[in-house]
Amino acid sequence: MNLLYGQIVEIASEDEMRVGKIRVAGAFKKVSLELLGEAQIGDRVLVCDGIALSREEPVEPLPLSEQLLSATQGQHAHTPLLQHSNPPPTGIQASNEAPDEPGRRIF
Repeated sequence: MNLLYGQIVEIASEDEMRVGKIRVAGAFKKVSLELLGEAQIGDRVLVCDGIALSREEPVEPLPLSEQLLSATQGQHAHTPLLQHSNPPPTGIQASNEAPDEPGRRIF
């Protein structure tokens, strides 16, 4: 299954079927427009294997700052916070405490 979006640049009739030429990333492809009764030049369509399936409404892109903000919102909403609810067991030092003896490392 090949799904792609393209813009209709030409509409014609072949063998009593509506066909259109769409532009996809600078390339042109001929597709059937039979499923889209009201397709017009300039419409953006979703195409699967040479058949236009639906028209897509143009969407104004958000400014980059808003795109970045929306991409990061909620990203850390379900990340648990690391908190020490209980002190470490006797004989074990917490990782943020300095060792008792200089030069001694705890791994």
